[in-house]
This record gives sequence, structure tokens and C-alpha cells, in this order.
Amino acid sequence: VSFVEGLKDISLEVEHGSRLGLIGRNGAGKSTFLRLLAGIYQPSRGQVSLNGSVTTLFDLSLGMDEEASGYENMYIAGALLGFSKSEMLEHVKEIEEFSELGVALGRSVKTYSAGMRVRLAFALATLRHSDIILVDEIVGVGDTAFLHKARLRVQKMMERSSIFCLASHAEFMLTDFCERGLVFDRGMVVYDGPVKDAIDFYNEEINVA
Repeated sequence: VSFVEGLKDISLEVEHGSRLGLIGRNGAGKSTFLRLLAGIYQPSRGQVSLNGSVTTLFDLSLGMDEEASGYENMYIAGALLGFSKSEMLEHVKEIEEFSELGVALGRSVKTYSAGMRVRLAFALATLRHSDIILVDEIVGVGDTAFLHKARLRVQKMMERSSIFCLASHAEFMLTDFCERGLVFDRGMVVYDGPVKDAIDFYNEEINVA
């Protein structure tokens, strides 16, 4: 079995109220860092300590039942999020309106386009309000109009959370949502500071030909 070291020599404290942006090339360690925070991955050495509930917004369509309808997937997702059936009933209209899928919610998910899947998955993933919000890119969540809705929804979630962490290649997302920036390179944090300064460091020192 081969072992690949995804992150190394990282020691961080993220305080209450932090709005953290993760910056770096593909494979630099941003997504691995998020999944460590979420508890999906376990560190081979050292430890990760979190205080509070966590909501993750990445790999949105994973876990959907392809044969089940959109409505049936609502209740499946609700159970995974800790909602009772009666609680999910209260959210159905909200999901219908936000996803804008109409009668398609009565059809099996395997008939959905990629964009339709993302709309439903995003609506479901953002139902629960948590102390800690972890996001891996939200640029590719449908067309321009839906992206605007998605950004507003994430903004509201962020305002209710104590810690918000976003990995993105989109500078406008990072500056809109984040105050502190971490620049990742080859599994290490090579810069930690104000997000605009972190973006400048990345563009001048890392993202060069």
C-alpha cells in the first residue's frame, strides 16, 4: 500500500468569528485540509480539534439515490442531517422554491442533468445551520441566476456561523466571504494573513509561470 503525504507541518488556531479563505493550486492541500476539519480524513500524526457542529458543502451529489425521486431524496438527506420526517415536511416548500425543479422532483434522480442534481443537492446541504461551515468551491453550482441565489444562501449561513472556511480559485468569492487567507503549496501553509494580501502573495509567488 502506497502512502502519499497530503499535508505537513501545519499548526493553526481558528478563532470564533473567523472567515477563512484557502488559496492554492489544484493538489496543493486545500481540499485535504477541509476534509480533515470535517472528520472525513484522520491525521496520520498530530490532531484536529473542533468545537461545534459542522456543515460541509463539497461533493454535493454524493450519496443521492439514483433510483429514488427528488422528493424521496429529500427525506433520505434529511435523515442523514438528523431531521425527522415531520421536520423535513416543513422544509419541502423551501426546497421546492430554492431548487426550482418543479415537477422534476417527482422523477428519479437518474433522469436529472448535472445542473439539476446540483440544485437539489445544494438546497438539501444548506438546510442545517451549524457552528462551522466548510465550503469547497461554490462557483460551479449551476447557471448565473442560481449561483447568485447560492451565494446569498451561503452568506446567510455564514452570518449565523461562528467559523466559515472556503476553498476557492475565484478571487471575488474569497474577498466577498473571507477576511483571513491561507496559501497552500505542496501540502504546506506558506502564507497566513489578510485575504487580499494572501491573494497577492499567491499570484506573485506561487501562481507564476
